[in-house]
Amino acid sequence: MKSTGIVKLKLLNFRSYKSVEVEFSNLPTVIFGKNGVGKTNLLEAISLLYSGKGLRKANFSEMAKIPGNNSWKIEALCKQDNNLFEIETFSNGQGREVYLDGKKTSQQSLGNYLKMVWFLPPMDRIWLEGSKDRRKFLDRMVFSIDTNHAKDCRQYEKLLRERNRLLKDKITDESWYIAIEKQMANIGYNIDLSRRRFIETLNRSLKEESIYFPAIKLFLPSEPWESEHKLMIEYSENRRKDLLTGRTNVGPHSTEIKGFYIEKNIETKYCSTGEQKLSIISILLANARLIKEKIGIKPILILDEITAHLDEKKREYLFEEILALESQFFISGTELEIFQSISKKATVLELTLDGEIRI
Repeated sequence: MKSTGIVKLKLLNFRSYKSVEVEFSNLPTVIFGKNGVGKTNLLEAISLLYSGKGLRKANFSEMAKIPGNNSWKIEALCKQDNNLFEIETFSNGQGREVYLDGKKTSQQSLGNYLKMVWFLPPMDRIWLEGSKDRRKFLDRMVFSIDTNHAKDCRQYEKLLRERNRLLKDKITDESWYIAIEKQMANIGYNIDLSRRRFIETLNRSLKEESIYFPAIKLFLPSEPWESEHKLMIEYSENRRKDLLTGRTNVGPHSTEIKGFYIEKNIETKYCSTGEQKLSIISILLANARLIKEKIGIKPILILDEITAHLDEKKREYLFEEILALESQFFISGTELEIFQSISKKATVLELTLDGEIRI
């Protein structure tokens, strides 16, 4: 089992930080301070050492501290077992570049070195938000096991935009669509298959291994496509309707994801707010366990305000679960007292209103 972690982090002109450097140990890291001091900004910087746009999914131009200067930079010394490596990522506001040990690489390749699972407060409402948010939530978990999944999703989104552009321009020539739809069917079928395989595996963990958190079942209510050819036929048969609406109405980009709260025998969207939060925590813990089981890597956990609205008993259950993962984790909150039971086992960082980080 490979242990991964971040040893040192340096931020330049990133969010609320003009320049800051912080070192981490093998211990868990508790980050506390008042609202607005930069706790989530620090966690977002850590998440950008992974593939994608980080935990906020913000535009890269929004991440710079100084107005009018969109450039920012993150440097990190990381480790996998006893092997150290450096990740450097930066942006001028137009996308971002990634370097690994001084050599330019792709964002996707970061998933081969570090695995991350994160929680943000808005995830509490994921069962009540639009289906797009749930698809993104699921796809990020699939990517943690299958690094090609993110590439498939990006390619599919690009093809989808091209097809939608034809539809909005009222192009009726079939030949313009066939080439795009063939590629969409090939990639879309793989995306749907990857999602369903992952859900099947995750559900076993959710049902069998959760100790203190509810057993949840994820499912896709729509039937799977039997083949790439079947999906392509569906694109073709829906083309007339799509021309009327100006968008593609069928495909994995419109798939709904639902959760089922097994103990109460109801969909998670009908559960209480507290139960919905517990269901998300249960899913994320199961995802972390799967990464260890399937990939053989201990994932880094980023937990922003995850203890909010949890009673003392549930907080202690949560701490016990995440400590059992034996992963490096970063957990934030406004009050240090919340973390009293784990503070002796953790590095404690206090963030102040003047931008300082105190250890």
